[in-house]
Amino acid sequence: MITDVVVVGNFVLGVVYTSYGLITIAELKRGWRTMGVSHFGLAWIAMAFTCGPHHLEHGLHVGAVGHGGILDLVAVLIGFPAGVTWFLLRLEALRGGRGDRFIPGTPWWVAALPWIFGAYAIALATGVATVLRDGGHFGPRLTPNLLLLGLYCLIGYYLLRTQLANRAVAGGWSLSGLALTVVFPTCGLMHVTFVVYATTGQYDVGWHGLVIDWLAVPAAIYFLWVVRSLSLGTLTDWNEGSTGARLETVAA
Repeated sequence: MITDVVVVGNFVLGVVYTSYGLITIAELKRGWRTMGVSHFGLAWIAMAFTCGPHHLEHGLHVGAVGHGGILDLVAVLIGFPAGVTWFLLRLEALRGGRGDRFIPGTPWWVAALPWIFGAYAIALATGVATVLRDGGHFGPRLTPNLLLLGLYCLIGYYLLRTQLANRAVAGGWSLSGLALTVVFPTCGLMHVTFVVYATTGQYDVGWHGLVIDWLAVPAAIYFLWVVRSLSLGTLTDWNEGSTGARLETVAA
């Protein structure tokens, strides 16, 4: 049962993230000639076409091995709602809709998000300690997963920084921005669970997965540069609304 859910969850996320890239290509094609280059769009395409294949490859791997870990299951389920929410909003924008929702004030579920994530991080740390109680072997093939953990958490930090700054100005939040903010640290923790099970020998790092993860590292660095620059105001981008960076416009 756990294995089936891990496989299906990764397949769905793989399709969703790959579709992000296709949607962003369509958005760039529509706005490129009139508004120029979108660094956010290009960086997001690079991210989508590495994150999507990563999940598809991982789903195939778990299905072939026939055993998915409980930590992997929890990581997929935690990251699933935010990923699907952002996807549906971008699909709405592609079809000419708003592509976002303004959330006035700070409703209880928004206020609870830091506590939920904190509880999840503590529970995950406890689970990691339990799985690794008999030790494990960390190989160099796992290096990109740890690099992606750090990069994704930094991306989440700058996205959150943008949301907090806009909250002070507009008096509310961007649903699209919040969803994207949650996506990155939860994706980083998915890589943690993979590392944990790989060090114990439950998961293996094949050459195809290794290539995908190493390609994801420069993609994440580029995306980090973009969201950091947007957050600090050193870069403007006509496509930045998908990060919730133009929340004050949405609120108006």
